[in-house]
Amino acid sequence: MKEGPAAGHWRRELNAWVIPQTLLDTAPQSPYGWPASLWRRRAAAALAADRQTPTLDVIARLAGPGGSILDIGAGTGRASLALAQSGHPVTAVEPSETMLAGLADATIGLPVTLVEGRWPESRDLVGIHRVAMCAHVVFDVADVGPFLIAMNERAAAGVVIEMTARHPWVHLGPYYQALHALERPRGPGWEDLVAVVHEVIGVDPTVESWERPTDLWFESVEEILGFYAKRLLIGPDRSTELRALLEPDIVSGPGGYQVGTESRELVTIWWPRALAHGVNRS
Repeated sequence: MKEGPAAGHWRRELNAWVIPQTLLDTAPQSPYGWPASLWRRRAAAALAADRQTPTLDVIARLAGPGGSILDIGAGTGRASLALAQSGHPVTAVEPSETMLAGLADATIGLPVTLVEGRWPESRDLVGIHRVAMCAHVVFDVADVGPFLIAMNERAAAGVVIEMTARHPWVHLGPYYQALHALERPRGPGWEDLVAVVHEVIGVDPTVESWERPTDLWFESVEEILGFYAKRLLIGPDRSTELRALLEPDIVSGPGGYQVGTESRELVTIWWPRALAHGVNRS
């Protein structure tokens, strides 16, 4: 399928986030990925928090009682475990073996099927579900058109996407500027994804903006420094500089420590499958 202007814009905006190779070559470790312990902690916090989020409300309404859910890029299940605990069969697609192992431990006794693979390459490994969903995944998908089309094809009732309003690394921009004199982009945002949905699916999705407390809490300031040293490509030789830069932004709360604001601006984007009339209608 030929890429349209909206999908092309999304791809260019994400490609602008690519870190220069010269900086990566001198970094002590890759800035990408998550410590498994931190991800499991976030999943546990999500399950313990109020489950009546706009995203879960929409999914439950579209799925109906006991309707099946396809969770794409499921991670350790922080978005869909509550649905499984409510009696919805969940098929969790996840490319990371580490994440799947954590999810397997968390889903013992629950109606969850695990599928290792990337989307949309793994679409033939799953059947049709009432709802296809993904949460905090689309910013990792430059080729988002086929990704959305495959979601729509596997959804009998509707597609639901949860994302941050802006790229989740936007808050790192001032730190990259201070530490590396590297300017970081600010896009894409949810409006850009809506434009791609309209272009490749042929619908104008419903959009609901909302906020929730952050789930990115750390147990200590030292854990923060270790995490941000990885994200910001800083070695031990610049740890004092990193600490001085971050400490004014570190706040404490009931969950531990965090950097910056205590809430996150989120967006739920969804559309009923029956209304789709774009290039992939079946």
